[in-house]
Amino acid sequence: MKAKILIVEDDPLIRNELKILLESNGYETVAPDNFSEITAGIKAVQLHLILLDIKLPGTSGFTLCTQIRTFSNVPIVFVTSCNTDMDELNSIMHGLK
Repeated sequence: MKAKILIVEDDPLIRNELKILLESNGYETVAPDNFSEITAGIKAVQLHLILLDIKLPGTSGFTLCTQIRTFSNVPIVFVTSCNTDMDELNSIMHGLK
C-alpha cells in the first residue's frame, strides 16, 4: 500500500510540482484546488501526511491545522515561503494537540 499524502497548496505550479515529485517517488497524492471543505475531505480518507501551506485563500494553514488537530494526529508539514520566527513558532504551536 502506498503512503497517501494530502497537498494543501493554493499555487497551482507549486501544487503540481509537489504532486509530480511525490508520485514519481512512489507516493499517492491528493491535491485539491478548493479548500472550503478540506477538513471533511481529510476525515473521509486515510492519510499518512499533510503538506500544508500557511497562506491560503479565505483561511490560513494555522486555522486548518487547529481544526485538523481536533480529530486527527496525522503528521503535518508546513510548506510555505514565510520564514519569520513567528511563523515558525505558530507552526509548532498549532501542530500540538
